[in-house]
Amino acid sequence: MKHLLVLIAFIAIVNVYAAQQTVKISPGFFTAKDYLDMSDTEKRAYVTGQINGMLVAPFFGAPEENLSWLKTCSGKMSDEQLASILTRYIREQPNPQQNLNVVTFTALRDACRRQ
Repeated sequence: MKHLLVLIAFIAIVNVYAAQQTVKISPGFFTAKDYLDMSDTEKRAYVTGQINGMLVAPFFGAPEENLSWLKTCSGKMSDEQLASILTRYIREQPNPQQNLNVVTFTALRDACRRQ
């Protein structure tokens, strides 16, 4: 589980940094369907690991100001709420084979914009 969280953090960092440049984003290791097959505990661990990874993006050169929305929004939520946002977003999407790293970023960004 520890290795999974480290991997998820790295994927999240790449996602945030990639948003600053025109690059190809790696598909990562999981799909949206894989997430739906996870236990509730695994879902909460995944989404919090993803956020932790995005929050260390400045180590890779991402401007800190690009993370303010994530800090503000996710700081107010529990891991259960975050997992619920992602679960709901995936269920509303027509493609369960989507890359989970990108889907997670998009789901969180959309949910935070609505708040």
